[in-house]
Amino acid sequence: MICDDIQVGCGRTGPFFSFERAGIVPDLVTLSKSISGYGGPMSLLLMKPELDVWEPGEHNGTFRGHQLSFVGAKAALDFWKTRELERDIAAKEVFLKDFLQTKIVPLREGITIRGLGMVWGIDLTTSGGGAFAQRVTSRCFENGLIVERVGRDDTVIKIMPPLNIGMDLLEKGCAIIEEAILKSR
Repeated sequence: MICDDIQVGCGRTGPFFSFERAGIVPDLVTLSKSISGYGGPMSLLLMKPELDVWEPGEHNGTFRGHQLSFVGAKAALDFWKTRELERDIAAKEVFLKDFLQTKIVPLREGITIRGLGMVWGIDLTTSGGGAFAQRVTSRCFENGLIVERVGRDDTVIKIMPPLNIGMDLLEKGCAIIEEAILKSR
């Protein structure tokens, strides 16, 4: 079993690995993006020892990492040892879930949300679709917030802030999204 934790691993969903809450013990785990601690080029393939048949120098590539990424990764992993980041992510998850359910869902019929930890989606499939999502993300950009559209026909607004974002900045970003939905009718 292979678990792809490239986008949602390294704490994005709360615990370090996204699959921990399901009790899964994979044979292989892919990690990238957040593993470098600051977004530098780095990726890892974790595997059970019995599957490691590579000889030295046999497995290489251009996106395995560079020195600054390794330094950032070590610092990020050391920070994880304190468990402070995991608690902080859990608190921000509570804020995001509450904000989205109480402030965003009531704004327009058909809006649904889903997410976990520090990755959430505002699904506008049945509430204006891709065209509406485009207007919302454009208005967000005009107000200083970059958010992506994802999903089939780009109908979901993805909220994926840095794990170490301050609450004041997280609240400001959420307020920009709320205003963008209100004014993008």
